[in-house]
Amino acid sequence: MALVTITPPAGIVKNGTEYANKTRWVDGNLVRFENGFLKPIGGWEKLFNTALTGTPIGMYAYKDNSGNKVLGIGTREKIYVLYQDVLYDLTSSITSPAYNDDSGLDPLGYGAGLYGKENWGSIRSGTGTAGPSGLSFLTKSFSFDNFGENLLICSASDGRVFQWSPSSPSTVSTLSNAPTNNTAVVVTNERHVVCIGAGGDSRKIQWSERENSTSWTAAANNTAGDLQIATGGQAHYAVKYRGDIIIFTDVGINRLYYVGAPFTYGIAEAGTNCKAISRRCIVQAGEFLTWMGENSFFIYDGAVREIKSDVHDFVFDNLHTLYRLTTCGGHNQKHNEVWWFFPSGTSQTPNKYVIWNYLDNVWSVGELSRNCWIDEGAFDFSLAADNNNQILQHDFGTLFNSPDLGTTQPFCETGPLEIGQGDRLAQVNQILPDEKTTTLPAVTLSFKGRNTPLGAETDFGSFSFATDGYTDARFTARQIQMKVTGDTDQAFQLGNVRADIKQRGKR
Repeated sequence: MALVTITPPAGIVKNGTEYANKTRWVDGNLVRFENGFLKPIGGWEKLFNTALTGTPIGMYAYKDNSGNKVLGIGTREKIYVLYQDVLYDLTSSITSPAYNDDSGLDPLGYGAGLYGKENWGSIRSGTGTAGPSGLSFLTKSFSFDNFGENLLICSASDGRVFQWSPSSPSTVSTLSNAPTNNTAVVVTNERHVVCIGAGGDSRKIQWSERENSTSWTAAANNTAGDLQIATGGQAHYAVKYRGDIIIFTDVGINRLYYVGAPFTYGIAEAGTNCKAISRRCIVQAGEFLTWMGENSFFIYDGAVREIKSDVHDFVFDNLHTLYRLTTCGGHNQKHNEVWWFFPSGTSQTPNKYVIWNYLDNVWSVGELSRNCWIDEGAFDFSLAADNNNQILQHDFGTLFNSPDLGTTQPFCETGPLEIGQGDRLAQVNQILPDEKTTTLPAVTLSFKGRNTPLGAETDFGSFSFATDGYTDARFTARQIQMKVTGDTDQAFQLGNVRADIKQRGKR
């Protein structure tokens, strides 16, 4: 018996042609690769049963001084806080002026539409004050941070900084004296509140006095101040990284760093030609930042580098570019993964995803509708928002009881697996799986056989793994493709699959 390993190395490859990716995994859904093994992703469940008003597009979680969990949620229409298991709609407490939401705006932006239509740089014509395409990158995003146990909130479409306190959980107020018409807010390690695009100046960075979120006027006896970003472009977003504030512009990134008195902060260019495709796709993953650009992925760990991706074509050839601003990402530290969700085909919201396991440097792909994501921390599981306006706990149990899963099953499929030199027919007699699970069979195998790369396909299987370790599977082909389909009701771990293969003639 000639036992041949037919399991490809870990990771999905979707660049180039199918035959160019022979002996590799080329497609999948709801699976991940971890430590070299193929596994299903975990399931998800609703964090609470209430469907929110408007699509959730931003979240932030922390614990107050008493150890109570706080979850801030921003949707295209509302601002919510979940506190002590009570969901508070804070929007109604913003009365003067009324909260400016994004419910009537479309995320296409300036210059959207067909070539030659209307005037370059003009808002697209249509109904509403902003037209159907809205303000693009400057809308549809939230920034959150906590100043002590108080939550700071800024919606780029509204521009004000709001403050929420556990002592008054049903209301939110405008942060006194803070600039308005901002694009984002962040709190530094030195405990200054920083506004990005402060006061409507797209290049201005302004910060409060240290330990005083309501003192914003610079004076000789305080540490409040402001400066302009160091390079061209508009400031859109900011995240904390290793004591610095990394500011994302429509050109690249700048680094805001603490220098002390009298200037408090300095700023320097940290990367060019590396703009993020959206605000929501910027992910902080421990020792580095990473994001999705217009035609590649980037990482920053003190310097900006492009990430070579095995699924580049899958993402950027299928990206619905008019709705690229809805792209979002998140960190799953439990599995050393970064997830990106993006709109493909005709979808106006994210409907597909890629997973980058940065520890193993392997990629996975699939289909899920998620609009924002935050990592575990205050909560025991990663949280994500779906298209039904629900907040979900991820990697919670198995897939079986996950909302809106339907009949979808986890699977992974190979490219062509040639036997020998690919010039002879091969007869497969038995399959010997390497699988770890609670109850067999947790997966089934099926095959497609061809005699030439463009020849007719023949389906063989499906084959379930037998309890004695041997699975009969008799078929003949010159090249085969293997598909692994998993049970949704239990986890599994697939290692090397070997097959008893006998070489036949060339015809």
